[in-house]
Amino acid sequence: MAVQYHEGGYGDFSHVDRYMAAVDWLNGEGVQVDWLVNITGQDYPIRPLDQAEAELVDSGADGFMEYWDAFGPESHWPRSRVRSRYHFQHRRLGGLSPRAKKLLRPLQAVNRVQPLMRVHVSYGLVVGRRARTPFGPDLRLHGGSAFSSLTWPVVAYLREYFDRRPDVVDYFRHCLSPVEAVFQTIVCSADRFNLVPDCKRYFDFRNSSFNHPKSLTAEDLPRALASGAHFARKFDYERNPELLDVLDAHLAAVASPGAARS
Repeated sequence: MAVQYHEGGYGDFSHVDRYMAAVDWLNGEGVQVDWLVNITGQDYPIRPLDQAEAELVDSGADGFMEYWDAFGPESHWPRSRVRSRYHFQHRRLGGLSPRAKKLLRPLQAVNRVQPLMRVHVSYGLVVGRRARTPFGPDLRLHGGSAFSSLTWPVVAYLREYFDRRPDVVDYFRHCLSPVEAVFQTIVCSADRFNLVPDCKRYFDFRNSSFNHPKSLTAEDLPRALASGAHFARKFDYERNPELLDVLDAHLAAVASPGAARS
């Protein structure tokens, strides 16, 4: 097992870079992988892992990935958000404290009165300029969750595409929240994979603040457990450590007979 530390950055390309670094490490070490499932340190399983794995394998699908045509009727995003994120090339000028974000939020009013530039504070202080996009009939912009469960052939296709189209990768590198669009755009535009439009993650964006899902509490567990998701996020381990004990007890109670316990 290899551990790599990275400062990361909210809404930037570092999340994509870390995913692809993991793919390259697996390739370099010759590790055989059937499914690649990405999670964060704020995620926790809400289904026994053997049951989640069986659902993936038995599905016959190439991947579980939330996706939608970014400008289609099923899109979860307003068109203005799609254009601001993915039709502009952005530059980060610096980080902002929560208080500074609230104070500077009125600056974003400029986005509604002209089409050539954008100012964002949710991701730190970011400015963008309108750009010619690589999107078209052969590369249809799609969006969705940053989390997915993909078979290795899908992952291998992503790696091959990244090598073959550095221009597309570089364009997404300067978009906002590229991790919520680059994989969906590439995989869905390939028209060769059988995808289940469900990332098998539970999160709650109701009353979201600056695009962050809420931290889950005991009151959220019934809804999360009933969702059929494999993982839930996000959990604040420092504020609610007892919540993980509740989840562990639940997982033990619903474990498959004969499943290994640790």
